[in-house]
This record gives sequence, C-alpha cells and structure tokens, in this order.
Amino acid sequence: MTSQRVVFRTSLCDLLGIDYPILQSGMGLIAGPDLVAEVSAAGGLGIVAGFMLTADQLRAAIRTVRAKTNRPFGVNLWLSSDLRPPAPAAAISDESAQHVQAALNPMRTKLGLPAISARPSAAPDLIPGALEAVLDERVPVFSIAVGNPGAEFVADCHRRGIKVIAMVTTATDARVVEAARVDAVVAQGAEAGGHRAHFLKPASSEYGALGTLALIPQVVDAVRIPVIAAGGIADGRGVIAALALGARGVLMGTRFVATRESMAFGTFKKALLEESGDATTVTDVFTGRYARVLRNTFAETYARSGAPVLPFPWQYMAAADIYREAAAKDHRDHFPLVAGQSVGLINDLPTAAEVIATIIKEAQAVLQERLPQTVALNE
Repeated sequence: MTSQRVVFRTSLCDLLGIDYPILQSGMGLIAGPDLVAEVSAAGGLGIVAGFMLTADQLRAAIRTVRAKTNRPFGVNLWLSSDLRPPAPAAAISDESAQHVQAALNPMRTKLGLPAISARPSAAPDLIPGALEAVLDERVPVFSIAVGNPGAEFVADCHRRGIKVIAMVTTATDARVVEAARVDAVVAQGAEAGGHRAHFLKPASSEYGALGTLALIPQVVDAVRIPVIAAGGIADGRGVIAALALGARGVLMGTRFVATRESMAFGTFKKALLEESGDATTVTDVFTGRYARVLRNTFAETYARSGAPVLPFPWQYMAAADIYREAAAKDHRDHFPLVAGQSVGLINDLPTAAEVIATIIKEAQAVLQERLPQTVALNE
C-alpha cells in the first residue's frame, strides 16, 4: 500500500465513492457546476450550492455537473426552520423594515441604485421543490448546511441510493442528526467561513463557537458515524491534523472559493489572496444569521447605523439588490465575502484539481518529514 493510499483512503471514501476524503463546501453564490465537476473529477467530492435556487435551476445545475463528470458529487441545501417555510411577514414590523432600508440606502447610492423605503419582499418557499429535485435526480450525496433532515426524509434518500451528510456545531446536535440516520456528520469549527450551522439562531455569536481542534474529538466521541472536519483547513497540514483528531475527512470552503472555477467575482478572490487570518468577523448583518466573513464597508457601516437586524431570511432579502449589484460591478465593499480564518493560508488562484493535488503532496510531506515514519492512518 502506497503512502498516498495510507493517508487518504478512509472509510468515508468508500461510503461516498470518492478517491480522497476532501469535500468542497457548497457555499451559496460560489459553488456552481464548473467548480463541483472539477473537484469531483479530481477525486474529491464537489457539492452544488442549492441555496435560493428554484427547483428548475437546481435540476439544471445537477444535470450540468453530470454532463461534465461521471464521478460522485453532492447538493447542499438549508433545512432550517426559518426556511421551512420562510419566516412570515408578521416576523418584522414596518418600523423595523424602514430602519433597515434607511441604513441600506446610502450603500445603494454608492452603487447607483435607487433608494427603497418599502418592506423587503418575502423569500420564496423553495425548499419543497428543491428536495423533490434531489430525490428525483438521485443525487449521489445530499448535504445539509443548516438543520435536521429528519429520519423520514433520510429514509427517502436511502431508498434512492442517496447518502446524507449534515453539518453541526456541537456534539449534542451531532447526536440529533445521527438519530435521523444520516450517513456522516460535518463538525463545523468556529474558524469556518460562511454561515454557522446552528439549528436555530442563538442569542449570541459566541454560542456553539468551539474551535475545530476542540470540537472534532468531542463529536468523534459522541457519534458512531464518520465525522468530517470543517473550519480553518486549507492545506495538507490541516488534513493530517483532522485525521489525527479522529475525523475521516475534511470539508473546505475558503480554499475552493479562491480557485479559477468558483463563481466568486474578481475582487472577492483578490481579497482572499490579500487578507490575513485576522481579517474575518462573525456577523448577522448580511442575512440575519451569523456568518464568518471578511470585514468590509457594508458590515462596518451597518453595525454603526444602529439599525436592527431582521430575522433570516428577511435581512438577506432586504439587501439582495445591493449584493447583486456589487457582484455585477466587481465591488467587494458591499457584498458578503464569506471566508474562514484559513484565509491567511491562501496566496494563489489555482484550479480546483490543482488544490487537491497540492494538498495530497503537502499531507505526504507532513507524514514523511515532520512525523515519525511509524505513523499509520489507514483504517
């Protein structure tokens, strides 16, 4: 057995049908078919971001991936209670909506957008159609970013040969999704970029904010299913550390945002190459849910405004026009630049396949040069 096989072949690989236990996070507005197909073709597991896609759009993305690769891939969705169905209009008052719009209008002016005083539009109820698409298309892997899929839906997936993985931030939540019979659990450390995987939004961003180093072994000890590590991992050293803690694989988001195939716009990718690991913050001002992002003008200006933060997804809907225009104009200052603390480890813009190849070489180097030759990680 070669050293590459020893390092990278775990039970998770057999479970998901992949060569290497490296998963690419399905970050919304980032993980499109090109990125997903490239990751999967390289031996990892690419995951389509299904958040806020209609059923038809999701089906099209799934079929595009299949046209590009015959390798396994996944689809990621939110199943949080505030999206099933979306929070009702009664969740926000007219006064709160007006305060929010007043805080957003100066940013609209900078982007050349008209001011808005009306309540934001309600979020569409997309989850039922998206779940139907996942089942009908028999996606190899269904990934839940936020929420408990429930035993009944997991059973529906299993009847169609679909593997199910769910993300959590605590050992307690890991036990909950294990009881629903998911096939693997992603333990999301506080270093991770993007939204925190809380079932319900906590009163403080500090709740459930366990670092990856502390969280992974706690979850490994709490459940019997494979554990996938997420948060602060961007190179081969992080992979080896995660495996040493008992994880069977890793899920990376920030590293794959900074690739040629990701849908992130130019100045977003440039920011990832320029910023250091202390450039991120956890805030709810972009969507109403806590997320780790790069600090920028939007986050700082909104925080200073004193305006309330609307419940998810109303806050996202209120500012959606700003995000669309910022992305269209390649304007990093008014867009949620999702990024984890691993951003300080990223300084190039390779293809996704090159990322996986580099991580393999780095991990082998760690075993061969930094750890005793007696280390064996095969199961």
